[in-house]
Amino acid sequence: MPAKAKPMPVASSFPLDVHGFADYTIAGNRVTGGGLLLYPTRGSLSQVSGGLSLDLYKDPAGFINSVSVYGGVWSEYWSSPPVGGRVWQEMDMWAGMTVGFAKSWKFTAEHVQFHFPSPPGIPTAYNYVFTLAYDDSAWGLPVAFNPYVSVFYNASGGSTVVFGKTGKTYRVTVGVAPSFSLAKSAGIPLTFTIPTSYVFGPSDFWNRADGTTNVCGTTGLSPCATSSSGMFSTGLQAKYALGAVIPPRLGNWYVKGGVQYYHIFNDALLAAQVVTGAATTFTNAKKDIAVWSGGVGFSF
Repeated sequence: MPAKAKPMPVASSFPLDVHGFADYTIAGNRVTGGGLLLYPTRGSLSQVSGGLSLDLYKDPAGFINSVSVYGGVWSEYWSSPPVGGRVWQEMDMWAGMTVGFAKSWKFTAEHVQFHFPSPPGIPTAYNYVFTLAYDDSAWGLPVAFNPYVSVFYNASGGSTVVFGKTGKTYRVTVGVAPSFSLAKSAGIPLTFTIPTSYVFGPSDFWNRADGTTNVCGTTGLSPCATSSSGMFSTGLQAKYALGAVIPPRLGNWYVKGGVQYYHIFNDALLAAQVVTGAATTFTNAKKDIAVWSGGVGFSF
């Protein structure tokens, strides 16, 4: 009797609606989204992060194309804290929702908390971030610019830049992230990105000017100038996909590296470097900063 062949399993036609990532980054320093330089030049930083997202709705033909919810956690460790200092520096947690619409637009609303170990007992900062982004990759240009605008609202928990208003204030980031890949042109799974942004907002986000911010000038006792400009940043980041080494069934692995440049406009941010230990006096605070980084991670 001829043996009956077993039917081949049929691959699911449904795309995966659960996505996640894990990432390890090592960096020479960190400048926050508000422009605060955090560390003196010693040792390195280890940053570990991970997250999950769920696709709740998809309709490529409609005006609303997608709805997803997500959450994650990020933690930072310093290899060479001063005597009596702590290795674990900060942990951030976030949760949010992203809505894709009109094929190329995305709006994201996110709640994020900054947690700090004790001592010194810095209060937890409660923040909200609203971002509108445009995907111009469908234009067919060699470089996709990926413009966006983001509003960071600090609701409570103290200033995120030391001398700013303690809660109920905000900053705005306008930026682009030009990217281009060598995968099609050269067969190399390497992508370059040039993240570039300008941060501005009400002057009290950086300087509450209530008499407690007289920490500028050559003596460190003069009032800091008020300004609506925070910082400008640009850099070059590279990511190399490891699909040829690690099979995709184990996730989309990569290695990465790059350098980011920051120019600080705001005097209150320069004075805050004395508080963080990145500078010893206002006069030797760093207006121009370069931060290197590298790492490894995967997504699915």
